[in-house]
Amino acid sequence: MKRSFTLLEIIVVLVIVSLLSVATFKALSKIVQKSFKAKETTKLSLESQIVLDQISNLLADRIPATTIGYDPVSGDYKPLNSIDSDNYKILEWYVRAMDDYMDGHFSGFCDMIPSIDTNNYVVSYGFEPSNMYYASYNLIFAGSFDRATSDISDFQNAFGWHGGGSLVAYDISLSDSNSSAIALSDARLPNFVYEKYFLTIGAHAIARGADIDKSASCLDGLHIDENTLLLFYDYYPWQGQTFCADPNGTGQSGKAAVLMRYVQGFFAAEQDYTVRLKLDVNRTIRGLGSVHFSKQKVVF
Repeated sequence: MKRSFTLLEIIVVLVIVSLLSVATFKALSKIVQKSFKAKETTKLSLESQIVLDQISNLLADRIPATTIGYDPVSGDYKPLNSIDSDNYKILEWYVRAMDDYMDGHFSGFCDMIPSIDTNNYVVSYGFEPSNMYYASYNLIFAGSFDRATSDISDFQNAFGWHGGGSLVAYDISLSDSNSSAIALSDARLPNFVYEKYFLTIGAHAIARGADIDKSASCLDGLHIDENTLLLFYDYYPWQGQTFCADPNGTGQSGKAAVLMRYVQGFFAAEQDYTVRLKLDVNRTIRGLGSVHFSKQKVVF
């Protein structure tokens, strides 16, 4: 005789199947969550590496001695190789006119004797003012050790940073120049002329949202928070300008772009003529806890 399942047996089977289903769902859910967290961690790691590479490429065109650490609270700034605390959270530097240099519009070297004799000209053969790409340039001599260190006895007034003077950054005139000389239009003439010089086209700054004026108009539409890392560009310290979200600046100018979000810390220091960069990345993923790691890079 064929025996049928009793109602109790069916209920027991359903309970067992339900328990197995719940256990399987939880196991699969954890696998999916771990996979998602691993994916987000990998994504953040790649983004942070790309950002460090971008900053590294930008710093490759720096004029070394102009590179500073800036304290947004006190308004103080120092050469990057003199930073002695974590207060100097903003990194700034002058940018070389690399497009003009690579395209042969100037050589970066001058003829010492005629440059000294003419006094208000730097004789640099092959200079092509009519082909230059930008409207405003400044000239900085490289100095005896090729680190743009000429005449820097008063660094606070050397390059025009944050209201200081620009004693070693000389204005030039493209309209008053020819193919063998760069006319110095600055009111001050250099006390020393060095064989190598840089032409700069402006300054860059790297800063987190926590350290800037987030109400600045140049940040409109960028949707930043304190952990947003930004690049500031197209401003001219030798003209008295500061980057557009400088919390202490009176001559804010230039533009801003987002480099990365979820940056809990950004640090820069100079050691042995290299810039050491560090990013601390922290992101809270809802229901999965936080992802935190650090990335470092050395820029020569």
